[in-house]
Amino acid sequence: MKIAVCFFGITRSLSYTISSIESNLLAPCKSIGETENLCHFFRLTVIDNPRSGEKGVLAPDEQALLAPTWLHLEQPEYFLSESPLQQIFDYGDAWGDDFKSLNNLLHQLHSIKMVTQAALAADFDCVVFARPDLLYHDSIRYPLGRVLRSKHNSEVCLPDWQHWEGGYNDRFAICKGKQAIQAYGNRIDMALDYCRNRGTPLHAENLLKHVLKSNEIPVSLMTVKASRVRFDGTLKNEIFWPNCGKLGRIRRRFMPYRAPKISGS
Repeated sequence: MKIAVCFFGITRSLSYTISSIESNLLAPCKSIGETENLCHFFRLTVIDNPRSGEKGVLAPDEQALLAPTWLHLEQPEYFLSESPLQQIFDYGDAWGDDFKSLNNLLHQLHSIKMVTQAALAADFDCVVFARPDLLYHDSIRYPLGRVLRSKHNSEVCLPDWQHWEGGYNDRFAICKGKQAIQAYGNRIDMALDYCRNRGTPLHAENLLKHVLKSNEIPVSLMTVKASRVRFDGTLKNEIFWPNCGKLGRIRRRFMPYRAPKISGS
C-alpha cells in the first residue's frame, strides 16, 4: 500500500500545526502503508488577506518541517497570467471582496492540481489531501482504514461538517484509487465550464460536489475535525455540527462525536 499525503497552498502557520499533522495524519498513514509527503506551495514572504484579517510576515522555509519527498515552490500569479481561467472572473465575485478570495481559490486549486500530478506520476494507491494550516483535532486512522477496505475501487471521504451552500467540505480529503484522485485533485480543469454552464460565480464547495458527481465518484463522510490557524498562531473558531450547510443526499458513515481540542498547538 502506497499512500501520499499531499500538502498544498501556503504553509502559513505550519510551525503551529505540525505536531497535529504528525500525530493525526502522518502517523496513521505510516501505520498502514508506505507513506510519502508531497508538497506544492507558493512562495510568499508576506500575507495580506482582508477576509481573514491577516497581515504580516510569513516564516521562511516552513515547508522543511514536513520533510517532503517531493516539493515544488512556485511564484504566485504566473499560472494565471495567460490562462483561460481569467475568464472565471467575468462570472462574478461570490465573496464580494474585490475578487481576492476568488483569486486565492484559483491559486489553491492550481496548487492541488500540481501536487496531484506528482502523486499520479508515482502511482500511489491512496492520497490524503491536506492543508498545512489546519490544526487536526482527530486521527484519520479509522476513516482511512475504512476507505481502504471499502468495496469501491475509487472513493472520496470528506469531513461531515461545513458543507456550505449545498456543496462539499473541501478542506481535506482521503481519496482511494486513480479515478478519485484525479477527480478531486484536478477539479480546477472543470472550473470554467462550471461557471459557464451555471452562469454563476465559482464557489469552492459547490465545484467539488459538481466534479465528484459528474465523475460518479462514491463519497463518504468522516467526523475528523480541523481548525484553521492564522499566520500568527490564532485559532479560528469553527462550526463542527455534522452536515452544517445544505448537504445533498450522500452516503453517510459516522464516527462517534468527540468535542474538538482547541488548544495545545
